[in-house]
Amino acid sequence: MQREGFTLVEWEYYNKMIHVYPGMGATSEMYSGDWRMIPNTVFHDWPRWNGESTISSLASRLIDEHGIKIGDEVIGSSLGGIVACEIANLVTLKKLTLIGSAVSKDEISRLLSILHPLIDVVPINLARLSAEKLPHELSGMFSESEPEFIRSMTKAIFSWGGLKSDVPLLRIHGNRDLVIPLPMDVDDPIKGGHLVAMTHAKDCIEKIRKC
Repeated sequence: MQREGFTLVEWEYYNKMIHVYPGMGATSEMYSGDWRMIPNTVFHDWPRWNGESTISSLASRLIDEHGIKIGDEVIGSSLGGIVACEIANLVTLKKLTLIGSAVSKDEISRLLSILHPLIDVVPINLARLSAEKLPHELSGMFSESEPEFIRSMTKAIFSWGGLKSDVPLLRIHGNRDLVIPLPMDVDDPIKGGHLVAMTHAKDCIEKIRKC
């Protein structure tokens, strides 16, 4: 028996709420097409910045505003994955999936680590660094985030304490990611860059379904 392309076993597994977060500077539009076939899934945009200066404060706000509960699953790309890790530190999740993201600030490109103190004078956007070669209709979404949010979260990443939860973890990563170089604990990386959730959506979804 199947429903929307999923077997009954898969349907039962996904019969819970899955919260999905985009990368920095991106919107929920980065998860289009086949992503929308996953049952019981909500694709969130970043809320308007309300002065949050830490990953923990943003994660706490999302838990409250998006109704994230014990037993839910969270998926995140780039900044979305980092915030998802912090959500896992605060709420007992069933599963955490990181797509081109990090479990520690130490996994982020050393160059970006050096440059991030300049964020107040140079508007560095981690997502745009890897979006230059995307078609215009895809890269356009990266111009919509508030500069204050980008500046605040860029600084917050480098003071973040990292993932501390023992939540079941799936890591999906591109082997040519220049923002977060391929971590050693990623099995079977995708042949792509930082935005594999967009450029290799089918591959990402297949890995999630197999897990």
